[in-house]
Amino acid sequence: MKGQYYTILALIFAIIVAIFAISNAGPVDISFLYWHYSISQALVILLSAAIGAIIVGTIGLFGQIRYSVTIRGLNNRIKELEKEKEELNQKVIELQNYKLAEEKTKEQSDGKEEEEEKGTQTL
Repeated sequence: MKGQYYTILALIFAIIVAIFAISNAGPVDISFLYWHYSISQALVILLSAAIGAIIVGTIGLFGQIRYSVTIRGLNNRIKELEKEKEELNQKVIELQNYKLAEEKTKEQSDGKEEEEEKGTQTL
């Protein structure tokens, strides 16, 4: 929806520039370095607007490319971090299982010692 508003605004601006250019259609002398031309002022206005639009569009395109590259890099970083998180979660699970097994072994050995002590006390 936002893009449609920009398109409508651009068309309105283009119509205003065209009306302004047609209203000022008299001849004008243009000098640039060693070149001298006499052309319609309307043509100068329209060419200036077109060149300005091309420059702004090019700058905008470079900005979008830069942001696209940044987003791609950040998405790759997210994937790497998610993979690292999964690996660390697996290690945590392994350590928890190891700790539980160790505690079970200790409980079993404590239980055997208590049984041996009871057995020696009854003798």
